[in-house]
Amino acid sequence: MEPKILRKDGFLPFLLYPIILSLFFLGGSILYNPFDIVGYYSFGAMSFSFHLVMLSCIILICSFLSRTCLYFILKKHGMQWLNYGLYCIIELTVMSSFVTLYTVLFKGTETGYFFTLPMCIKFIFLSLIYPYTFLTLIYLVKMKDMELERRDMEYDNSLLRFYDEHKRLKLSIAPSAILYVKSEFNYVQIHYLDGAKVKTYMLRASMKSLEDIGSKALTRCQRSYFVNPEHISVLRKDPEGFIFAEMNLPDVEAVPVSKQYYNKLTALL
Repeated sequence: MEPKILRKDGFLPFLLYPIILSLFFLGGSILYNPFDIVGYYSFGAMSFSFHLVMLSCIILICSFLSRTCLYFILKKHGMQWLNYGLYCIIELTVMSSFVTLYTVLFKGTETGYFFTLPMCIKFIFLSLIYPYTFLTLIYLVKMKDMELERRDMEYDNSLLRFYDEHKRLKLSIAPSAILYVKSEFNYVQIHYLDGAKVKTYMLRASMKSLEDIGSKALTRCQRSYFVNPEHISVLRKDPEGFIFAEMNLPDVEAVPVSKQYYNKLTALL
């Protein structure tokens, strides 16, 4: 199986990538003036700051289009690291080509395109090698986390795994340790046992996203609740006719049960 550079679960990292590259190029050029880039772009009626901003915009647009293509490639096929390195070289070469075109158009006919191209390649490749290396290291760390998560799932399939709205693993727990799950606006409260203590974990997720988990260990007892039948001691009705599931642990609140789920829950006790 080919290792993937990034997960399929979000476009945000690909959106940040071109922004980081363009800002790094602009800030680095102004602060450190690598390879006397400021002197090289001090020509014409416009200031060197104008030219550097325009070059940063070229980098932004080129990298945005390139990273958008890469996102859909990874989403469908994945990519080996060697191929990713070649992709980055092609990406930088395309940026250098458009930067060269801009330079020739503004600098005039005194220098030709292919005479200017090596200088622009040096500006782009050597200026952007630092953010490319930094962002690639971030990808490596993320891939390592994904691999550890995959191995953990293969090691013990008995655990229930709760993921947030971005599909990131947040909590792994034995089914018998869960008491109940309660919806709370954009979050769910997972009430569980940690040894002899009752704890609560707030997870940003919807009740709908937990339905598969509920079918394995929990059962729905009300629109905003899942409950673990193993921890129910008795079902009771209050004077107003509302049904509650009393838990078999002290100081744990009773869980409401709607009439819609009463028969199903009763059959499990």
